[in-house]
Amino acid sequence: MWILFCALHSLLASIKAKQRAQKLMGKGFRLYRLWYTVFAFVSLGAVVGYQLSIDTPYLFTPTLLSNIAGALIGVGGLLVMGICIRKYFMHLSGLKSLYLNDEQAANKLQISGIHRFVRHPLYTGTFMAIWGLWVAVPQLSLLIVNAIITGYTIWAIKWEEQKLLQEFGDDYRRYQRQVPRLLPLPGRSTSHSF
Repeated sequence: MWILFCALHSLLASIKAKQRAQKLMGKGFRLYRLWYTVFAFVSLGAVVGYQLSIDTPYLFTPTLLSNIAGALIGVGGLLVMGICIRKYFMHLSGLKSLYLNDEQAANKLQISGIHRFVRHPLYTGTFMAIWGLWVAVPQLSLLIVNAIITGYTIWAIKWEEQKLLQEFGDDYRRYQRQVPRLLPLPGRSTSHSF
């Protein structure tokens, strides 16, 4: 189910799918991102619900130390995710399209705040959250899910960056040279806009 979720996520976010939807939906296409977001949340809920119903063995017995470490990593990841979602929720959710015209709702290159240190902080936060959870709850099924999500995301970042290069051109190319993809590194950040 997780592999199917990831495949549908990529398929529906692809340029070809969006172009086809634009032809079919006409002026209603401005709501595509909103419908996509609703579908993503509903399907994610179904997959997580199924995941929680699985009886799965623990790979090791959690200790107080592993619970604390997992909680710290996981909560740190949730905080990073929260910062990102707050920063661009209206665009990502498609809600901007309800009250702005297409030009006003256009995507803008995000390079301020947490984006000064990593290009994909939402994914960094996601990795921290899911792997922190696994350290605290070391179940076999969770390990499999985390491996699928991590592998898919690393693959999807390459695909997403190709789209960002198409959309933002040289500005994104300069940003790529200055800021690391997922892990902040000393001396690698940006303080200026493009």
